[in-house]
Amino acid sequence: LYPAIDLKGGEVVRLKRGEMDQATVYAADPAAQAARFAAQGFGWIHVVDLDGAFAGRPANAAAVKAILA
Repeated sequence: LYPAIDLKGGEVVRLKRGEMDQATVYAADPAAQAARFAAQGFGWIHVVDLDGAFAGRPANAAAVKAILA
């Protein structure tokens, strides 16, 4: 079981039916969310840069770096 962090605009979101304009924000701080997952015992996190996936190039590098830190 791997928890997931989907990034859109630097926030942790879930998309409704894959629609970028239908995102629910679950956390404003991806690094804090990753820390919560780690505190729960998860050693791995699935991270998706949604902006990057739709644009075809990385878009949330700062959030990914913060998660890794």
